[in-house]
Amino acid sequence: MMKDTDQLAALLPPQTIPVTERMHMPYLGYHLLRETLTNTLLGESESPILYWLGKDIGRKIPIQSSTGPILPFIRLGLGQLDLLEESEEEIVYKLSHTIHAYQTPERLSRTLSLEAGIIAGSIERWKGKDTSSQLEIESLSRILIKVWTQK
Repeated sequence: MMKDTDQLAALLPPQTIPVTERMHMPYLGYHLLRETLTNTLLGESESPILYWLGKDIGRKIPIQSSTGPILPFIRLGLGQLDLLEESEEEIVYKLSHTIHAYQTPERLSRTLSLEAGIIAGSIERWKGKDTSSQLEIESLSRILIKVWTQK
């Protein structure tokens, strides 16, 4: 039975969430959508559009703390999100996913705009203040998302 407070209920039909979470599907189709479809459809505008879409999605995910986005990221297959730093002005996360090692930094800097936007949107909803984020790819194994909230 599904809880009424499911964080993802505003994103997906609530009755489908428990069923789809139990499915074991190949990742290849999802990767095709992320790697090929968005690039073909959005072209040079891919990164800003994915960031904007991500913020919109993130604003629908209710969180109560800086660790709030971690479980939704796992459940949605977006990767492992680890909180590295938190201060009044800035929150820093590390994002990791098995597929990152097989992509180029240029490609990741475009596609991971969605994840950066989701984090910014969820933090914005939580804090009730304009929030922005920036993706920093230090290496394929060290991808940071830095989040700033307006004072």
